[in-house]
This record gives sequence, structure tokens and C-alpha cells, in this order.
Amino acid sequence: MLDRFLELSDAQWASYPTPNATVRVWGIPDDELGLVAAAEALDTEKLARMGGHWAAIVERPDSITLIQDPIRSRPLFIARLTAGRSALSRRTITVSDSIAAARGAVGGGTLDPEAQLEFSQLGYVAGARTLFTEITQVQAGEWVSVDQNGEQTQEFYRRLHYTGRNLSTDADLDARFTDGLDIAFSRMLNWVGDRQIVIPLSGGLDSRLLAIALHDLGHHNVVNFTYGVGETSEVAISRKVSAALGQRWEFIQYSVEELREAWRSDEAKAFVGDSYAGASLPHVQDWYAVRELRRRGLVADDAVFLAGHTVVGNMHDEHIVDLPQEVSRSQLFDLMVHHHARISANPVLSRSERFRDEFERFLDRLDYDNSARARLEALENWNILERQTKYINNSMRGYEHFGYAWALPMLDAAVFEAWEDFATAPAKDRDWYQRYVSRRYQRATGETIGTFAPTQMKPARRELIKSSLRRVGLLTLAERAARSRAVAHHPMGFQAFSGEASERDIRREIMRGGTPMGIWAHQFLADTWTPGSDLFSTPPTAHSRAGVTSAPLPATPPRESQPD
Repeated sequence: MLDRFLELSDAQWASYPTPNATVRVWGIPDDELGLVAAAEALDTEKLARMGGHWAAIVERPDSITLIQDPIRSRPLFIARLTAGRSALSRRTITVSDSIAAARGAVGGGTLDPEAQLEFSQLGYVAGARTLFTEITQVQAGEWVSVDQNGEQTQEFYRRLHYTGRNLSTDADLDARFTDGLDIAFSRMLNWVGDRQIVIPLSGGLDSRLLAIALHDLGHHNVVNFTYGVGETSEVAISRKVSAALGQRWEFIQYSVEELREAWRSDEAKAFVGDSYAGASLPHVQDWYAVRELRRRGLVADDAVFLAGHTVVGNMHDEHIVDLPQEVSRSQLFDLMVHHHARISANPVLSRSERFRDEFERFLDRLDYDNSARARLEALENWNILERQTKYINNSMRGYEHFGYAWALPMLDAAVFEAWEDFATAPAKDRDWYQRYVSRRYQRATGETIGTFAPTQMKPARRELIKSSLRRVGLLTLAERAARSRAVAHHPMGFQAFSGEASERDIRREIMRGGTPMGIWAHQFLADTWTPGSDLFSTPPTAHSRAGVTSAPLPATPPRESQPD
């Protein structure tokens, strides 16, 4: 016997009854009624092309289907509980957009040791798993359906896939990418209206392109902000870009001690609980700055935050694209692990058979054939599906924590479609992109400006020094020493997020090959990252099911609980 519950925590969910189902939609899709129809019909072609950011749930008497957009805008969870061991045991599934509700439905959940290992090495859990054995998540660009017997089927309907148009000249690339951006920004501005848009403006390219696009499209209610412990060169670039574009600029300056004290507060504890989504290390980078923007009344209550997360630059180890010899699945796995599983001083993820199997299934879905394009698509798609989705895009939970709306226009379907028309050569790195943003900035402002770099040393000289150190066996030690100095004097004060770890502890971990993020992941799992943290030591209790119908399937589709 199977009981089904639906617990939705966000008030944005809208319900659309149809003759055969109830379709629930969250977010800002390009065409809400079109999404309802596509979700009910499970029309994967239309779902793949749906712009905006959204999630959908389709309830029928004998099944429930969860559909995640290609960037996993709203995490969706399935929690399973079985009472008893006989064939007649009562089984319960709870579908929710809240990890707290999902955990509450299964008595808090049982921590999965292998998932914890992945988390400690990556900062997130790969695949559909979460940190809890009883709870799974719907992945980016995937639909999952559970029938009246509890049987589950799923399919990925969207991934990055190059079309073969092979655009390669700057003129063609500029025109195609601009077309995609214009569609994405027009969609976004249709729902934003004249509301204030807030951009965390760094000294780099991505957030700069956001600011340029808004300038060019005539949206003037913009606030750019940056933050840190002092007036660095990145701060100066951010200020200069804002002034050149005629946009308001705010700088949130703080000391390491101020940041450390804030991280010891109940506010930080609440942020962590709201942001981890069952499988991800919370993205702390602009937490304090956004808190201060709100506390000081520097941005509107209904402001929309735009982050520069983009389809550009998801490739790594781009040299493999042009190799004449075969690049095996095993070699791809090693490259992926070396690139992504680098936060811990004890990198052991390559030994995990479960993690390797996850990557093999991923390559099967891509029909990996060793071609140059297949190599590019494999590493890009894994990055988009895993780190981009679960760590970078999941940073939107931070804006939601403070009650703000958000948008990611440079990850809109229209921008993906533009990128898929690129040839392999310009898609494998960011060289064309840097020229493109520079050209757009010059047209918008009549000025030129560089980008922030941690060091002003010329690349050729840097490579010469690294080669010399490598020959005498000192490169790794030198790199770790440099990283240790950078962390100790980080311009954004990130050392303050290391809980009770002393500066000596941090330095020792980095010299062993670890990173601050690895320290944070370990502390997070140990409930020591913020004082009083009890995510795992005091798990959530079962939620009240007031307002939710429970019945063996088939049954009338259950109603969702009232939003918190």
C-alpha cells in the first residue's frame, strides 16, 4: 500500500486543474500556460525550449511526475518511508520543494556515508542522491515519475548538445550570442517591469555583461554592488564600470573580525539551513554583503538579484579536444575527478565505485564516441549538471533566504541554444567571450577596461617560473604556499568562514593540499561550521500534515500543505 503526500513550502506555486490531472507550476516560465500543457503531455521538446526559470509537478490519480528545468531552479525532493518489512507494509512517498519537509517525513533521514564522502571531496553530492539515504532529488533537465506501486521512471530531456552549425568568426559568434541574450533579457524584463535589479558586480566579465545588457536595453533602475575588506583593484574596476554605464554602485566594506562575528550568529545558522538543499555546501560568498544591503535599506524590498552565471566557460582541460589519439572513458573520469574533487587534502573520490558508475551512466546518456565534440560535451555537461547546478546555481537559495527574487538570464534556454551553434574551437575556452564583452563595453561607454586578475604577472613569465619549479620538484609546494598566503589575506575575508579553525589550522590544511572549501565541507557535515548548528545532530521532526490528503493510490490527487 502506498500513501502519497505533497508538501510545497513556497507561495509561488500555482495550481492548474485539467480534466485528467492537476499541474502545479513554480517560477517565471516564458509561457506559463504553455508550460502547463507541455508538462501534462510530457512534451520534452517543448519543455527543453521553455525559457525563464521554473519547475512543474503533474499529479494524476495513479502517478505523480516532477519536472525540473535545465538549471534546477527549484530543488524538488522525493522522500520514501516503509513501515514494516512484509509485502503488505505501508509505504509512503513525500514530494516536496523543502529538504526540511522531506527529512521530516522520514524521521530526519539517515546520513549516507558514500554521499558524505562525495560532499567532502566536491562540496555537493553527485547524481540524484542527497546526503540522506531515504531522499532523492530531481536533477537539472530531468523528469521523474512515481506510479501507484511506487515504481519510478525518469529521463533527461535537456542537455547541452552542439548543433553542427559551427559558427566560428567573431562577427557570427557576436551576432548569434547577442540574439540569444536579447531574447533572454526581454523575457526577464517582461516580468521584472520597472523593479530594481541588483547585480553583484565583480571585476570580471560575466557580471559586467549583465550590466552592459541592461544599459543597452534601457533598464535604468539598477544597483551594482561589490564587497570586501578593502579597496582592491577589483573594487576599483567595479566602481569604474558602474560609473561608465551610469548605474548606481554600493560597496559593502567590512573587517575579517566583523565577518567572523556575523558568521557566529543565529542568522548564519538559519542561512545554512535554508541554503544547503540536502546536497550542497551553501554558497557563502556574498551572504554578508546581501545581509548588509537589506539591513541598511540600500536595495528595494522587491528587488530582483541577477547573478552572472553563464553557459560560457564550463569546459576544462580543453587541450583534450584537439588530441589526435583516443581519450578513453577512464581518462575522462580521471580528468573530471582531478578538476572537481580538489577541495580536500585527502582526494580519494577516484576510488569510489559508486561515483565512477554515476559518471559511466552519464557518458552512456551522452552516447560518448570519443570525437572532439563528444569530449567537449562530456566535460561541459558534467560541469553544468553537477557543480554549476548544485553549487553555483544553488547560490540563489541565499537570495531567497533574504526574501528576494532572482533571475539567471545567461542560463536561459535561448542562450543555451545560441551557444550550441558555436564551433568547437571558440566554445572550448573564454577567449572569444573576453573579446565580445570588451567590444560591447566599448560600444556602450566609449571606453576600454581590463578585468581583475589575482596577479598582474604576464602568463608567459608565470609559465616559465612554474616550469622551473616543476623541474626541481617544488611546484606543488610553491603553489600551496602561494595559496596559503592568498587565503590568509583574502580580499573578501573568506578566512572568517572557517568556523573555529585557527589560522594555523587553515595553513596546515592548505599545505597538505586542502582548501578553505574543504574545511567548510568538513565542518558543515560535523555541525560545527556555525555555532549552534544542528542540521544533523538534531534532525527535523515529522511535519504536520494539516491540509494534505493521504490515501492509498489510486486516489484523488492530494492537496499541498499551506505555504509556511
